[in-house]
Amino acid sequence: MKRILTILGVLVAVFAIGTFVHTSLPQDWSAPFPGKTAVRVHAPPASTLEDIRYVTYPDKDSKIPIEEQIEYKNGVTGYIFYRPNGTIRETTEYWPAVEGVAQRQLKSGSLRTDDGANFLSDRTFRKDGTREREGKRLRDGTYQIDVYFADGVTLERHQLVSPTNKPLLEQVYRENGSLKSYTQVDNTGKMIITTYFADGKTESQTVVSSNYWENTTATYYYPDGVTIARKIEWSAYAIAAEYYRQDGTRRLGTVETIYGSGSMFWVHYDAKGNPVLKQSYRVETKVDSATGKPVRTYLLRSVEEFDASGKTKREINFGADGKTPNAVNIPRPPGNYWGGTRKSFHPDGSVARVEERNGNGDVVSTKTYAPTDNVRENFPASYLVRPVEDPIPTPPKKTATPPPYFYGYP
Repeated sequence: MKRILTILGVLVAVFAIGTFVHTSLPQDWSAPFPGKTAVRVHAPPASTLEDIRYVTYPDKDSKIPIEEQIEYKNGVTGYIFYRPNGTIRETTEYWPAVEGVAQRQLKSGSLRTDDGANFLSDRTFRKDGTREREGKRLRDGTYQIDVYFADGVTLERHQLVSPTNKPLLEQVYRENGSLKSYTQVDNTGKMIITTYFADGKTESQTVVSSNYWENTTATYYYPDGVTIARKIEWSAYAIAAEYYRQDGTRRLGTVETIYGSGSMFWVHYDAKGNPVLKQSYRVETKVDSATGKPVRTYLLRSVEEFDASGKTKREINFGADGKTPNAVNIPRPPGNYWGGTRKSFHPDGSVARVEERNGNGDVVSTKTYAPTDNVRENFPASYLVRPVEDPIPTPPKKTATPPPYFYGYP
């Protein structure tokens, strides 16, 4: 009973205080829950690059903003300005404030088309105030982009992009002003990339077809800009390359399939450009247990020698170690499939059996050898060495996937 009386006393006291406060306030005073305002604050998720965003509207009931102010976590402040219909009219960004400097350095700015989706112009500046990039829409609808070196004056890159955001051309310069490369895309989507030595002579020319099933080709030149040093062809399944001497004769040729496992061969040519030797390899991609990265491995499988007419005169096959012979075929006459000498080998690489066959493939004589006889097949040690050339570059992207123009497309 005493507990119930205590509770009732508390309730009476609360009611009395509430009545006193209510009767003590002015008749027109009220404190409703805050409603919509002209400036609204958005706190983005922690996973974004933004710290906070302020959105300003013409009045508290508007749904289309006038502008947005974005404070990024890296100290950059950005502004987006809207037209009355809600499309973006203009954007600006400022680098973080510098102590002792009243005015913040402009980082970037852009003007947009009426629909807000494309640029009319844009510009970008580095922290030190030097010009980094300028873009503008030309009268025919193409967009011009100019990128500058660190001095903000010397042109590094000049680009044109079509009204439909497809690349048209790109010129890349060295800091001394000489042209480094020139890329042009025609109306079919075919792309031609030409690079230049410092003295202006042609260094290379790459042709990328607009059709994904057509091969990409590249020709590289010696410093004279005329004599071909090598030719490369990329297909969907293989990479082929030919290497030339400065007198124009071929010295090497190679083809490698680009599956997880496949093959590779190198053809060696004499001073007149005639094939004299072919090395064939088995290629596999394996994961390096130490690094976890895929590694291409090359295992020598066979070597063929050619005569002056290009016919095989000896073929040496190798075992699992890629060094020890396990079979030899010496066609007679060269290139003959049936007749000639066949040799088999002991596991230690010594000759075990020699068969002579006639033109019909019939065995006409046989001679055997024991490992202790130590009869060996003679061939130069260079046969076991795979040629080492400059790495074949990665082919340019097909035009169906636009090349990496600086800062993307406007």
